[in-house]
Amino acid sequence: MTADYYQKLPEGLKAYMDETVRLRRELHKIPETGFNETRTQAFIQDYLKKLGYEPETIVDTGVALFIPGNDGGKLPPRAIRGDMDGLGVTEASEADWASEHPGMMHACGHDGHMTMLLITIRYIAEHPEYVHGPVLFIFQPAEEGPGGAGPVSESGIFERCGIQSIYAYHLFPFLDEGTISTTPGPMMAMTSEFYITIRGKSSHAGDPEKGIDAIVAGASFVQAIQTVLTRNIARDETTLINIGTFNGGERMNIVPGEVKISGTMRSYNQNVQETMRSRMREVLAGTDLAFGTRSELNIVDMYPPVTNDEALYDAVWPLVTGPKRRFKKVMLAEDFAMYQQHLPGLFIGLGCRNDEKGFTENLHTCGFNFDEKVLLRGVDLYLKILASAGPETEEENN
Repeated sequence: MTADYYQKLPEGLKAYMDETVRLRRELHKIPETGFNETRTQAFIQDYLKKLGYEPETIVDTGVALFIPGNDGGKLPPRAIRGDMDGLGVTEASEADWASEHPGMMHACGHDGHMTMLLITIRYIAEHPEYVHGPVLFIFQPAEEGPGGAGPVSESGIFERCGIQSIYAYHLFPFLDEGTISTTPGPMMAMTSEFYITIRGKSSHAGDPEKGIDAIVAGASFVQAIQTVLTRNIARDETTLINIGTFNGGERMNIVPGEVKISGTMRSYNQNVQETMRSRMREVLAGTDLAFGTRSELNIVDMYPPVTNDEALYDAVWPLVTGPKRRFKKVMLAEDFAMYQQHLPGLFIGLGCRNDEKGFTENLHTCGFNFDEKVLLRGVDLYLKILASAGPETEEENN
């Protein structure tokens, strides 16, 4: 199946294979954190200018390019988004195109997402016979945090360009390479981050009764908070509380006076999310009462749930040829959801798992990788979407 999907791509698109590989690997070398994507921004701007376009800067380190349609005004203006930022992950690969930035890596496929946009733009530039509607390409910073989609949505660029809908991909290693997967309605979870400081009292380990052990208190909190999911929330709700960091103590012979804990809570329901917030406050207050500690809790709401527009799904799904499947909602989160609060949007999974080549590592890990062939599968569907009428046109005509 892996080879089959590629062989069925149009020959004119497969001609871009070498350029697809080159672009992805050049971008892979220069991962940067959110709102620090200066080298990435310069690379994209230079590439687009060489194609004859005049891109604009958006939200500091992002790039936007609006291409008018050549369809006589029949097709709706759409936006396509590719995220730009990398992650603080040390890459395991020894390839000559591995990350040049120590401790940083494109471990979430954003190098591939940007490449799909660049190849789509190049195809449009080099194929004047290809009929398409107006399209706004958004190279967006800071998807991994704090969320670049918010400031892009609030920048006014969608209103200025008359955009009626927005689309994006995410590469997923839990889907077979070449499989396109999406769904109407809920697809990915809302997420909140929490940061906790528990303060006790330091003392010598030989006199533990003179101190208040913050690690013991923190461990009790971590155990207690897990019961929220099993005892306070209905079984049919999809929820998650994850403790990601637990740091405290100075030496092996000192009763620790402070612990810092951080994590994430996720769900698909705002009422459930609020239940988790309130119960976390109550459990932490109970911990202080039981151990004599003093605690601080900071909850930061990150992204709402990714919820796909049903009309867009109904219009795009028949355009997908080759391997495809309905997406089963996951507890991952994506700031694409912020766009969907402003515009109808469709988020699409693009499978990149290839057991034969060893491309099986999960997102956000040091070994994540994929075959660049799959990116042309994504470009092919982008080109079909931009050339189709879709529900936006039907709404205009009603």
